[in-house]
Amino acid sequence: MRTDMKRMGTKGQRAALMGALLAVVLGGTGCGDECVDAFDCRDKGAAPAGQSWACVEQKCTQVVVDIEEGDAGTDAGTETDAGTGTDAGTETDGGTGTDAGTDGGTVACAPLPREQVLGTLQLQTGFSVAESADLSPEVVAVVSTPGPTYSLFGLRTTATGRDFFALGTWPDVTLGTAALDTVLAPADRANAANTFPSYFLAYDGTRLLAGYTKSGAGFPGSVALLDPSTRDAATYLDAPANYTAAGTTDTFFINGGGVDTVTGDLGIYALVTSSKPYSAVKVVDFPAQVGASGFTAIANNGIAVFGYSEADTYVNVAHAVSNSKLDAALASRTPVVLTNEPKVDVGSDFNAAASFGNGVAVARGGYGATGFGVTDVSRFSLTPGLGGGQPVSVGSREAVLNAPDACTAVDLLSSLGADLLVGVKDVNGRRLVRIRQGQ
Repeated sequence: MRTDMKRMGTKGQRAALMGALLAVVLGGTGCGDECVDAFDCRDKGAAPAGQSWACVEQKCTQVVVDIEEGDAGTDAGTETDAGTGTDAGTETDGGTGTDAGTDGGTVACAPLPREQVLGTLQLQTGFSVAESADLSPEVVAVVSTPGPTYSLFGLRTTATGRDFFALGTWPDVTLGTAALDTVLAPADRANAANTFPSYFLAYDGTRLLAGYTKSGAGFPGSVALLDPSTRDAATYLDAPANYTAAGTTDTFFINGGGVDTVTGDLGIYALVTSSKPYSAVKVVDFPAQVGASGFTAIANNGIAVFGYSEADTYVNVAHAVSNSKLDAALASRTPVVLTNEPKVDVGSDFNAAASFGNGVAVARGGYGATGFGVTDVSRFSLTPGLGGGQPVSVGSREAVLNAPDACTAVDLLSSLGADLLVGVKDVNGRRLVRIRQGQ
């Protein structure tokens, strides 16, 4: 879940993404409010140059950004979050000139040393930067095919559309001139503005998967499956409360309230795509009381990380599940009890997760009044148990990137083979940065 209690009743927070518990909260917050901060204005699209979206008197409003002298260029736009669930915190600054400081003052971004690729982000020991590529501000999620040649695809969201796009071959990333297909099911295309995109894009080796939700009892939603190698039309399936998803060969794991004809409490639902009609089964049970759905990632060694937000604090938590237990749950149709599996000791709230080699990377930070407060991107190694059904071993936190200020924002996590892709945004534009383990 990517919200705090304050955001839960707003239209911009996309109440449809929350768990069933959220329905109670919605009853007392005032349905006329459009936003409580800039986070809730992402679906409005990129603001014009020199402006950004802000929440003014509960309405999404374009405001002028004060770019200090010495800060060349303009911000890459305020359409953030990518699938992974992060946001640049663009209400007052967007990484362009000034930023609200925690002491109530302002932090001047222009005088700060800024590296061309990482901006003011600080790379930590044990990791190195490879290539980077420019990225459109309208792309909110990215996924790659297996290497050694990596074809990239993106989910583009605007005020009126949610679409699959080809992005080319890494590192020659360019938004295609036309959508491959729309994520919206036919019945919802005339009312796209009333749908709330789920900021994920997953790949099962053949098909892409993306989703969205709508307001209503049970938070109805749909997922779209598209084979980009053919021009066949997308397939649309019901998927209430879909929030995040990850793919392995011929299987998607969807964090939400069900998929196709299989629905129930919040948890992880597998959609097996090896043959048609596709089959669905719930494979992971969350606790009876949770705040909402959470984040989903699958490491290169097949170990999955699944999460939810806690019922009282809405802080995200995650546990690691071995691929052997997931295979057993698929075969037996008996879900794994997530809280019985090893916990990933993130040490704080987090708002994105992605595979990083034989491990998982998370963007740590909560949800402040001006958007996401990413403090760092960190990695946790995941090691299979030694036979006999022994539990997965979760390594200690390794800092990958530190974010000492809000002048350079992290707004996307994805993966490229064994490497990590980080969406970075500041006055030099928006870009994908490839980070490797090792110096």
